[in-house]
Amino acid sequence: MKATSAQTAAAGAAPALRAGQFYGAVDARWSTGLVTLSVVTHAAPRQVPVHSHAHMFLSLLLQGGYQEWVGDRHLAYAPLTAVFHPENLEHRDEITAPDSVFFIVEIDPALLGGRERRRSELSSVRDLSGGPAVWALLRLFDAVRGARRDALEGEEPVTEILDELVGASAAPGAPRWLGRVEAALRDGLREPVSLRGLADVAGVHPTHAARVFRRHHGCTMRAYLHRLRVLHASRLIARDAGLAEVALDSGFCDQSHMTHVFQAVTGMTPSAYRRLARGR
Repeated sequence: MKATSAQTAAAGAAPALRAGQFYGAVDARWSTGLVTLSVVTHAAPRQVPVHSHAHMFLSLLLQGGYQEWVGDRHLAYAPLTAVFHPENLEHRDEITAPDSVFFIVEIDPALLGGRERRRSELSSVRDLSGGPAVWALLRLFDAVRGARRDALEGEEPVTEILDELVGASAAPGAPRWLGRVEAALRDGLREPVSLRGLADVAGVHPTHAARVFRRHHGCTMRAYLHRLRVLHASRLIARDAGLAEVALDSGFCDQSHMTHVFQAVTGMTPSAYRRLARGR
């Protein structure tokens, strides 16, 4: 579905899309009044012109490829990339792969008080990939496709994501070494990881490294590593790789270990996630 001419009334202005309007085709939608949840597909690669959305929204790429530009910032999406966008933010997009599928949750201003909407944490684009928001969005995606009775089922999980988003920014500025530790965890997720090794990367003592990491991320280093491994495993599972192979390639001891961690992080087993991915 394309933006209408009414949205471009001001000469030269970027189109402003109201809730439920997208440049792709809307395959499924659930609107509760406070949130609008949509499954949007793009059959072919294309450039999307500069535009904005009237409501703040969360986007999750389910399959395909995508990149966007917000001012000078460039974001490249792989499957299961989740990003928060504030309301009325102009951005430019490119669909980079055929049959790309997005799950998008638009948030009506009435869901938040005026003061909350003005929080600095909700004023810029935020990459939520690998965190709890990804799995909460996947559960919402499943709800859109299945039986649903109460609007609460679609609304309350969104408030939890927003609370997590605001809370994650409460920590003071991150030290420079924190980025090195995050990179070491990302790059070394297939190998055994030790606190001593991460502290050596940081150049601080182990207790300080662990304490600052927890304060900044709101979780332990091992929980962060588990999320990275589960995200990596999810992308392989969606491509129909064997579960035993996925477990080893993602840094787990074996398939049983992966199943235990996967369910703890996502609330579903790897097999259940495979069924969800196949049903997109």
